Amino acid sequence: MDYHHAVVDMMLGGKLHLTPLDFNKVKKVLDVGTGTGAWAIDFADAHPDVEVIGTDITPIQPTFVPPNLRFEIDDANLDWTFRDNTFDYIHIRFLVGCIADWYKLFREAFRTLKPGGWLETHEPTLRWVGDRPIDPKSATGQFHQIFWEAGKKFGRTFRVFEEEIQKKAMEAAGFVNIMVTDIRCPIGSWPEDPEKKELGTVTQVAFLGDLDACGLFTAMYFGSLMVC
Repeated sequence: MDYHHAVVDMMLGGKLHLTPLDFNKVKKVLDVGTGTGAWAIDFADAHPDVEVIGTDITPIQPTFVPPNLRFEIDDANLDWTFRDNTFDYIHIRFLVGCIADWYKLFREAFRTLKPGGWLETHEPTLRWVGDRPIDPKSATGQFHQIFWEAGKKFGRTFRVFEEEIQKKAMEAAGFVNIMVTDIRCPIGSWPEDPEKKELGTVTQVAFLGDLDACGLFTAMYFGSLMVC
């Protein structure tokens, strides 16, 4: 998870968010599915006057954190315990395959945001693309298909990007001024550009670190094992 945080940091040019936040108004922030808490820690460090809350179903976050940050155990799939109009900014990242009802998720985000508040959500595609066609029968070509089928089996889609679920669910919840940004990320050290080469190298490390666990987990539901 920390490698993935580093990847996004590099993809965004060192920025923690793309939202044009006005820190004269932003006082309370929620990080949903915080994981190891890396983003929440960096954000709290950068903005010591902002109260930051990170939620996750697993208590894997460190205890030594900025004083303006706290972590809470919570399942984003359930009704949120926060009151209406609580937050100025909500950050959601990498929950693909974790959410049963994205429309409910964004309804809860809309409810708990203050009027004029912002929601930012980052989700990856699991489908690899290249300048040259990828053989659909190869391990690389089958990778996303296995996840897509597994998502159907346990009711938590991996096609968030492909079906534009974020945008559709945000619109249905009542969000306006929705901005969509697609960013391509290399995997591997093949790019000639030094910055992209570094990004691709870190992305490869992050991906390979996930491959065994994710592949086996997905195979449990799909009934087959991808061999690379």
